[in-house]
Amino acid sequence: MKRLKIYLLLPMVLLLFSFGACKRDAAFHKPVFKLKEGNFWNYQGKFNGQAVELRMDVKQVKKEGMLTLAVIRGFPTDVMEGVDWEAMEWGLLVAGNEHYYKVAAKRADSIIRCLSDHGCTGEGIVTDADLFMEALCDTGQTFGEAVHLTRNDGNYCWRVVEKSAFEPTSIRGLKLMGPLDRFALTYKTVSDEVTMDVVPEIGIVRYRYSHHGSPAELDMKLTEAKLE
Repeated sequence: MKRLKIYLLLPMVLLLFSFGACKRDAAFHKPVFKLKEGNFWNYQGKFNGQAVELRMDVKQVKKEGMLTLAVIRGFPTDVMEGVDWEAMEWGLLVAGNEHYYKVAAKRADSIIRCLSDHGCTGEGIVTDADLFMEALCDTGQTFGEAVHLTRNDGNYCWRVVEKSAFEPTSIRGLKLMGPLDRFALTYKTVSDEVTMDVVPEIGIVRYRYSHHGSPAELDMKLTEAKLE
């Protein structure tokens, strides 16, 4: 009987060990985004059948301790804002090279002020609702707002659904040697769905959006980048 219990518990122990190892190594993973002033990503694709292109630029970087805040102009969904769309500024806060938070431009300004104030601890400047990315491990990884992580339909949180090889030579301007790991992430709601292909050290190499009601289909691919 004791031997049977050991056999039944062994798979669970191995599963917990592998998950823990993945999380322990996450802090040593390659950064998802290289955030240096002057770095950029050029995207081309289609929105509702029309050709579109967009440039994403790192305009400013502020570091303090384990926190890095990058002010970035442009994001793939900007092209969905109508004929006279403009690239919008936003902030990406990186905590410990493991958690990535996406915030609006005004909040990015307040975070920069906080990081410039040595008396500011940084506590409370973001919430789990702002969580945009984590250090990526493998398929099955899930992250997002804590309130949604227990949903049984899998909606309203990010999920890593696939891991595959990626050859960086397909992107102009990169000097990286491949193949690298590519992670496919999905975020689903009742009305729409986002799929991002992410390669650590490069960033988003493909961004797709689909609305299930009124027609809205976006597919943007990274074609050129400067990353230092």
